[in-house]
Amino acid sequence: MSEASQAARRLKLLRERAGLSMRAVSEALGWTLTRYQHYEDRYRRAYLPLDFARQVAEIFAPRGVPAAEVLALAGLDPDPSRPPEAAPAERPGFLPQPMEIPAMPRRDLPVMGAVKGGAEGFYFNEGEAKEYVVRPPGLAGVSNAFALYVDGESMEPRYYAGEMLYVNPNRPVTRGCFVAVEMADGQCLIKQFVRRNDDQVVLAQFNPAKEIRLPVGRVKRIYRITGSGEPG
Repeated sequence: MSEASQAARRLKLLRERAGLSMRAVSEALGWTLTRYQHYEDRYRRAYLPLDFARQVAEIFAPRGVPAAEVLALAGLDPDPSRPPEAAPAERPGFLPQPMEIPAMPRRDLPVMGAVKGGAEGFYFNEGEAKEYVVRPPGLAGVSNAFALYVDGESMEPRYYAGEMLYVNPNRPVTRGCFVAVEMADGQCLIKQFVRRNDDQVVLAQFNPAKEIRLPVGRVKRIYRITGSGEPG
């Protein structure tokens, strides 16, 4: 198993500083324990999803953990490498400097739907966004980028229900990348891209593991998914 990212390790330190168990946090989020454990034990991206960090910040704040320290794990801290346990305010006799709270990023990235991870997929919102979220740095300047919510378990442990996915339609689709496949009828599937030929598109699903073959005529477009901690 790959080592968890620094953001995941810092999340654990902040939770322990708040005096909360993983189960207590997962229940406060309305999540299963396994889903929350993913972000502490197996999460490998550089930054946590911003919406997730905001929810956790609200849980930790009453327990003495400043919201800014949690939001730092989503990339909003000018010095995200500073370990939370070494913060100057915790040193005896040290008077901390006033902390400048970064301005909240503008929400300008459209959410185009909630994606079923299973074969039933979902339907795009008829081209109209129902919600706007903060644009990750990797999608700065990408005018046609959009976001999707995961709803389903078929791509666990890569993607979990409730997780937000970011799409850059301009990036090429390559073998092994993760994609949102828009069908001719508007349905969409989230899978791993395997290959494509003149007759069919081959995709991989994780849970349960299986290969999916779609006739080319049923596929309208394939969008490449990029993570909030990945380059655009």
